[in-house]
Amino acid sequence: MRNRHIITALLMLVSLTSHAADTDSTLVEHTGLWQRVGELSCQNPALHGIAYRTTFSQLYLQADWQHQSLAFIPEKGDGYLLPAAHVDTYLRLNDHSTAWGHASYMNGQQRHIRWNSTSDYDLLEPYILADTVGGDTQHERYVFEGGYALHMDSWLIGAEMLFRADHEYRDIDPRMRGIANELILRLGASRQWCHYHWAFGFEGSVYKQRNTVEFYRELGVVPEYQMTGLGTDYARFSGDKRALQYNGGGIRLLFDVTPQQKDDFFAHLALGESRYHRMVTENYILPLTDLYTHSIEGRAGLMGPLSVYADISYTKRSGDEHIIGTSATTSFPDLGVLTMYKNHRVNTSLTTIYAATHWQIETRVGYQSDRQTYAYPERCMNSTHAFVELTGMTFHKPTNQMLLTCVLTVAHRHGLSSDLTMPFANMSSAFIEKARHTYAFAKADYTDLLAHLRCDYQLKDYGLFASMNAGYTTCSADAHQLSGHLSIGITF
Repeated sequence: MRNRHIITALLMLVSLTSHAADTDSTLVEHTGLWQRVGELSCQNPALHGIAYRTTFSQLYLQADWQHQSLAFIPEKGDGYLLPAAHVDTYLRLNDHSTAWGHASYMNGQQRHIRWNSTSDYDLLEPYILADTVGGDTQHERYVFEGGYALHMDSWLIGAEMLFRADHEYRDIDPRMRGIANELILRLGASRQWCHYHWAFGFEGSVYKQRNTVEFYRELGVVPEYQMTGLGTDYARFSGDKRALQYNGGGIRLLFDVTPQQKDDFFAHLALGESRYHRMVTENYILPLTDLYTHSIEGRAGLMGPLSVYADISYTKRSGDEHIIGTSATTSFPDLGVLTMYKNHRVNTSLTTIYAATHWQIETRVGYQSDRQTYAYPERCMNSTHAFVELTGMTFHKPTNQMLLTCVLTVAHRHGLSSDLTMPFANMSSAFIEKARHTYAFAKADYTDLLAHLRCDYQLKDYGLFASMNAGYTTCSADAHQLSGHLSIGITF
């Protein structure tokens, strides 16, 4: 019954598309490399409303597959198979208004996850629930998104809302279950002045997750660790405390300057702040940790047939641990907090994109830095990398009704420096193994090869398409990764 409602919602969204998409120019505009130039500006819904000149919608089924010979990040597993159904629509209603939407349903499996029993690892790490056993995890996701923009004289205004619901679970011990919900609201406005759009946007998000681990065979119970960063855990509440709740959210401010003719200087700046609070909810409610994230994201350059732009992003993650007193009852005093964990991430790059009629090419070079520290006992893990990436895209028409899109990407990330400080003498063998594995893959070199082929066939009022990706990644930590993607659908 639940899946029937999802399919009905997808079809209702498709029914809103009343215009047929032009074959060549529309596909190139919406899928070409050149659209990456303004992808950050599209976070502002006012600018998203003028991002494309044409209407384009697609309904498709897809499957993503990945296999790693050895898990690069054990908390994410060593592979997955994730089938999904998607619908995307971008509608130019008239010269003054635009609407867009997205809906998707995914239900698949992530394989051999270890040291993680919590959903949304990338968002909440290192403050997760973890054990040494793990296993395969079923992952179900629902996403709904909709936006609207209006052009009034020299003003653009827009609004967008996105809702995501995730359900991850395992039906063998340890039986983790994570139910996460996130709601994001974006508002934006822009004014035309001196041949530019000067835009301001606001984004607010609310997040909640319930996370539990259960054992049906008491003889098979293993400890669940309340992880606190770099292989540490909150020992007092680790072991048999297996019910958590996360509450949080954040805000972002967006600033953009984009040319009206899309052939001039542009700039983007985003400032973000978020907080995620972890509580034990087993028998009593008790605060454990708070994770704070502050981020700055910037992009500036020249937009045109030859686009050149620079990116820089900085993210600071810091974590507070609550000092909990003792009590004879189930009410424990919160004596204060200590900031124990810090993580600083820097990512800079320079990108060029040249867009011709039948082909496009993108080059990117950059630098990445990731430094994590834990106050006491002192722990530190640091790694820096330089990377280079080359992507080529071509468009070919075997017949008047068929368009082939081919993409080839080659990338290499090379480790420059790294260091690790750990109190190995006071760590268990399992935690030592985990720390060394994490460090080996954090400092490693990576080489990626990715090939993509898409075929579009246009009929009278709609089109058919199929696309396929194949990827290979080799890692200097004596591991490799294979990945694949297949999708089929219709365009409107």
